Amino acid sequence: MNNKQKMKEEAKKTYFWDDFHAITNGIKGISDEDLNNIAPAIKQYILVSKEKDPVIMFNSVFDEIDRIWSLSTPFPIGGGFHHYILPGVILSCLRNNGYKMTDGDIEEGMKRGSMLAAHSCGFTGISGAAHSVGIVASIVNRITPMHDERGGILAIAADTLIEISKFKKRCCKRSNLAGIEQAVKYLSLHNYALPSDMIECRFFSGNSECSGEECPYYPKGDFKRHA
Repeated sequence: MNNKQKMKEEAKKTYFWDDFHAITNGIKGISDEDLNNIAPAIKQYILVSKEKDPVIMFNSVFDEIDRIWSLSTPFPIGGGFHHYILPGVILSCLRNNGYKMTDGDIEEGMKRGSMLAAHSCGFTGISGAAHSVGIVASIVNRITPMHDERGGILAIAADTLIEISKFKKRCCKRSNLAGIEQAVKYLSLHNYALPSDMIECRFFSGNSECSGEECPYYPKGDFKRHA
């Protein structure tokens, strides 16, 4: 058993958030500062993107990260950064498809996404992707805690969470692709049509815990991640 495997086993036994976070950052070879430093550039990329398809934009965000990431350690396959990327991507695509969505709305979505702590799926029972879909529904419908219609926001977040919960192994990319799928379906029922490219994972080769063909987004053909 190598050192990373030992650290993963240690993380499984650690149920205090701070301790777990320190171990997993050690496994990834990064710090919170590393991720915080790159966050403004990621958010700005999403804000100015003209892409209309949320799957294509989601993939392009990580192409941009690959381009600007300066550390020798690879950018992590999973992490809390997804919590602001996903709502930003969907809201940006709504704007780019001509719907009434301002830059302020997109920034608000990313701000709300950033409020959810990393590792929330296993420590709170709330996946960041389900949280993101709820954020999108809330902003699109202008719902606050003061509105009785908040029940609909809770429902779509819960539906997304149920879809994500069907898979035992953790995978931020799979959860986010499921979030995009659920968001597009939800929005179509509320007269917001988003183009949706075939949802196929491009990141499986970088995930040592990939579920392979058990994942609905695992490529069916000879597909390699575009670098």
